[in-house]
Amino acid sequence: MDRDNRFGETVDRRVRTIGQSAFVIHLAGKVRRFYLVHFKKGYVQRQLALRRGKCHQCGRCCSFLFVCPMLTRQGLCSSYDRFRPMVCKVFPIDQRDIDEVTLSGGQCGYRFEAPYSRNPPPRPLQHISETSQHPARSSS
Repeated sequence: MDRDNRFGETVDRRVRTIGQSAFVIHLAGKVRRFYLVHFKKGYVQRQLALRRGKCHQCGRCCSFLFVCPMLTRQGLCSSYDRFRPMVCKVFPIDQRDIDEVTLSGGQCGYRFEAPYSRNPPPRPLQHISETSQHPARSSS
């Protein structure tokens, strides 16, 4: 019985470790980016409008799960200005991608601004005196 408990604890620990591993995070990120680029183009365009900065060409995003074959020994993309896949062109799509670069030990040159709000910020509530009445509610 004691042995079964230890086995269960070991399995639980490994499942938690796998869930937090960089591999799983990078795999989920690749799938998410593929889905966004091909099926949520409007979202990608809105995010690109909020993106500021420039690529440092550090190569971190090019080696999340595997090293891209277009990455040179110097860590630069050999197809950067020519024929990169769309997923590469729009990276990072959102803050999650920047966090993924940070997880890999890099520092992305991009950042995202807060989305512009068409509505002005709400004004603070003013004290309404008990004697004032709403014109529609006044009795004549």
